[in-house]
This record gives sequence, C-alpha cells and structure tokens, in this order.
Amino acid sequence: MRHFFCTIVMLFAVAAAAQAQEVPQQLRNPGDTISFQRAPLADSTLVGKTVFQLLEGKEVTLNQPQEMDQAYARYIQANGERKMNGYRIRLFFSNKQSARTESEELEKEFQLQFPQIPTYRSYTNPFFKVVVGDYRTKSDAIRELNKILPFYPKAIVVKENIWFPAI
Repeated sequence: MRHFFCTIVMLFAVAAAAQAQEVPQQLRNPGDTISFQRAPLADSTLVGKTVFQLLEGKEVTLNQPQEMDQAYARYIQANGERKMNGYRIRLFFSNKQSARTESEELEKEFQLQFPQIPTYRSYTNPFFKVVVGDYRTKSDAIRELNKILPFYPKAIVVKENIWFPAI
C-alpha cells in the first residue's frame, strides 16, 4: 500500500513538472510560429532520490473511506485463526536429556527480555525447540534477529507456518 501510494505521488509530481516547463525564448521562431521540443520525462533534481526522501519532514495524510477500514478489520478477524507461510527466529533446538528444562528456562528468560515478541516452545520427538515471532517476510525476521543476536548469538531465521500477524 505504501509503495502504491508513493508511485502515485511520484507520477503526479513528474506530470506536474513536465506540464510546468515552458519553451525557452531562444527556441521560438520569429513571428507566430513556435518550435516544439519535448520536455524531459523526469526532473533532473529528482535523480537518485526516493519519494520517502522527498517527503521527509513533511506531514502526509492518507484519506480513505471508513468502509475500507471496516473491510480490513473483517479480513483480519476472518483470517486470525489461520496459519500462513512465514518466518520465525529459532533460539533453541536440542535433544539432550536436559533439553526440556533448558527450553523452559530460555522461554521464560526471553519473555522477560522481549515481552512484545510471542514465543513458541514445542516438542517433536526427539527435539525440543523454542522459536519466537511471526514474520511475513524474511527481511522482517532478519531485522528483528539483529536486535536479538546480542543476547542470543546462536539464533537463526527459519521458515515455518505462522499465525496471521497483526499489521
């Protein structure tokens, strides 16, 4: 949605810049005839800049009908109990005799350090594992992994079925 909005804004900015350019005086022929020269497709001052850089420091308001919010809320509610493909961060994976108690302790410790991130402890014979988070994309999981790595250096991103995460 953010990329779509930014694309629309950029298209309007380019169109407005192209319309605002006039034919310079030296290109005009004597008399009533004017020679036409096509305006550049993009403003050279915009080269190498993103829409986000151009909008930095400015307030942007998104106006949308209330029905859109309601439809999105219904979509989340209908799919909240469904699992989807995604990523989690694995903190622990072991089959040692002490793996159960280690996984319980690790889960409690992690919940104290990062209470906003959901934790999941599971047992699949013969392995105990602790994974955290529900991330739609690998880049989201890696961003969170970078915050967790100083405390859990063996943590890795794994692909799993996740609960439909809140946006």
